[in-house]
Amino acid sequence: SLITVLFPWISMGFARISASIISTSMKLRFEAVSLLLLWVAGCAAPPAVDISYQSHEDRAELKDMARRVHERVNAHRAAEKLPTLRFNARISSIARSHSAAMAQGGVFSHNGFKRRAVNIGKLMSYIIVAENLAYNFGHQDPVAKAMESWLKSEQHRKAMESPYFKVTGIAVAKSSSGKYYFTQLFVSPAR
Repeated sequence: SLITVLFPWISMGFARISASIISTSMKLRFEAVSLLLLWVAGCAAPPAVDISYQSHEDRAELKDMARRVHERVNAHRAAEKLPTLRFNARISSIARSHSAAMAQGGVFSHNGFKRRAVNIGKLMSYIIVAENLAYNFGHQDPVAKAMESWLKSEQHRKAMESPYFKVTGIAVAKSSSGKYYFTQLFVSPAR
C-alpha cells in the first residue's frame, strides 16, 4: 500500500520548503487512507514541461548547486555520525524534471510526487522515498539558504538524518524571474 504523508508549507521569508514521504511498507489497513491522501494531494499529472536547461539557466551553475547541496547534506549526516548518501544521476533526472516544472510553472508543490516515486521504482526497488523541496531568491548563497531552511524544519531534518536513506537525487532549476527551485529525493533501497 502506498501512503503519502504531506507536511504543510513552512514560510521563511523569501524561502519556502516542503517535505513529502511515500512508503511501500505500510500495513494494508491504511489503504483507504492512502487513496484519500493521494486524492487530496492532487497527484494528477502536471502539464508537460521542457526539462532541458532554459536560455536563462546556467547549466554549470545549477549542477554545481546540486553538488553543493549533496556535499552539505552529507557533511551534516557525517556530523550526526550517519553514513553518507550515494548520489544517483538517474534519480537526479527525476528531481530535475520536478524542479524544472516548478520553475517554469511558478508553482511550488509536491504535485506528481507519486509519479516520481513510481519512476524511481522503475530504476530500483525501494522501501521509502522522501522529497524535500525549497525555493528562494535574492540570497547571496541560495544553497546555504535552502540548507538553513531545511535544518530549521523538523520534517526536513528528519529526511536528511534518516539512517534508512542510502541514495539521493538532487536538482536545481532557475525561473526566468531568478527564483531557484530545489528538489532532493531520498531513497531507501529494498535489500
